[in-house]
Amino acid sequence: MSAAAASGAGLPLDLTGRVVIVTGAAQGIGEATARLIAERGAVVVMADANAERGEAAAARIRAEGRVAEFVGLDVRDAAAVEALVEGTVAQHGALDALVSAAGVLKGAWDPLEEATLDDFDLTIGVNIRGPFLCAKYAAPHLERSGRGVMVVVASVAGVVAGSSSFAYGASKGGANGLGMTLAARLADRGVRVNTVCPGNIVTEMKLSVDIAMARKTGTSEQEAVAKAKRDYGSPDGVARLIAFLLSDEADHVRGNVFTR
Repeated sequence: MSAAAASGAGLPLDLTGRVVIVTGAAQGIGEATARLIAERGAVVVMADANAERGEAAAARIRAEGRVAEFVGLDVRDAAAVEALVEGTVAQHGALDALVSAAGVLKGAWDPLEEATLDDFDLTIGVNIRGPFLCAKYAAPHLERSGRGVMVVVASVAGVVAGSSSFAYGASKGGANGLGMTLAARLADRGVRVNTVCPGNIVTEMKLSVDIAMARKTGTSEQEAVAKAKRDYGSPDGVARLIAFLLSDEADHVRGNVFTR
């Protein structure tokens, strides 16, 4: 076996040399995606509001000999998102892909009358304004790349199902609509956009929803978590799908992709 084959370079799913921004990269699907695409050779710029966890996640990737850096980011902040994109291009010379995985879920199982405007505004801000701003500033660079790909992480919530949170369901329906609109409007600029809609995935966010239900019903939190870990999908499984979408092998994939 050649050295190139052994390293994966030149294989269809190889991402060597591609510069990718991943938001929400400190944990969950975003962190799993950053780790996997770095393993496949991408230069990964990880962004998240949680600086401590994000720095630690990037350090783990670098410890494995991969290229990753971390930038603290509130995706609602237009100036900060623009600085992230422009700084990435200035340092690495290009931007080939964007994965918008930052997300929050507030108000799980709250009755409608008790849902707060602060929770609603925060959720809409992170889950819709965030990917919009990332797309706005990344699109010109993705177009110049000649192989630009954008992945918006939405959810089955708000698309084909409801949610434990009014704000989250509304926001993910909006993220799905944003992804579809971006796909249509950026296609003639050579930028492929896919929206990924995960189902039940073992993340801290999803486990917090199950724990909230257990508390609401007076059942065991430990049993709720154990059941979720048995029944739900893995962030690594969603990461494999996203890594595929970033590769040349996915150049004929259009629209939404749903996961377990």
